[in-house]
Amino acid sequence: MKEVKAIFLDMDGTILHENNRTSAETACVIRKLRASGYRVFLATGRAYEEIYLLIPKDLEFDGIISSNGTLGHIGNRVLFEHDLSESAVNTIVQSAQKEGIYYEVFPFKAPRFALTEDQAWMLALVQGEKPQQVAESEWLSRHEAIKGKLTWRQHVPTGMGYSKIYLFHPELNKIEAFRNQMLAQVETLKIEVSNSTQNNIETMKYGINKGTAIKEMCAYFNIDISETLVIGDSDNDRSMFEVGKVTVAMKNAKQHIKTRTMYETDFDNNEDGAAKFLESHLL
Repeated sequence: MKEVKAIFLDMDGTILHENNRTSAETACVIRKLRASGYRVFLATGRAYEEIYLLIPKDLEFDGIISSNGTLGHIGNRVLFEHDLSESAVNTIVQSAQKEGIYYEVFPFKAPRFALTEDQAWMLALVQGEKPQQVAESEWLSRHEAIKGKLTWRQHVPTGMGYSKIYLFHPELNKIEAFRNQMLAQVETLKIEVSNSTQNNIETMKYGINKGTAIKEMCAYFNIDISETLVIGDSDNDRSMFEVGKVTVAMKNAKQHIKTRTMYETDFDNNEDGAAKFLESHLL
């Protein structure tokens, strides 16, 4: 791995524990990597504004890719921004309403929202005990969202600029049917469809994903793709694995994800598997 100069890290299921937080051990390894001359980036499906709620306050990165590649930051400066069309946003929201799918719309410059008319049934959908088939981290994220991150609007505003829509349902058959519905409209709505767990869907601008964002970030820093290492665990990381030179799947990743990578960590995300892999191979 002598050629590696840049490291791109997913968050959920990778550097975040099940409680949706990054440990001090992982933060320490990231600092050591940067001090040793490696450039370290985040490449997450999370919205930019929530990232710093989940990592130590003094932990820094060379760049941050958020919302599955639609937004790129260098420090506080926006490097790129790829908007999901307003027509697609309205169509997807209407479809979610019709099918009873929980949704969160993410503007670039305002808090995530759903429509007030859907508040009662959406909140009811994520109350009570966690369903067995839903990941602990995702259930926790929904509860964190409804307690302080999700806002309510009367209608979808125009001229705002949208990064993505997150969609969720605790019943697998419901969310799988809706995912197939979205996939059937990829060309007509000009959307990218992905997911980070089996119970969710995320829609972004057509042709935009973590892989395209890595290319944009590398171009800015004059890093060749052959000098990259990427680590992830889920379906929304597949585009990273298609682009990165050295590819690493987390131990906790599904088997169909592991078949796409060169390496697998010896430990899962709750055991700081990504940090341990990087420390043993690069430090």
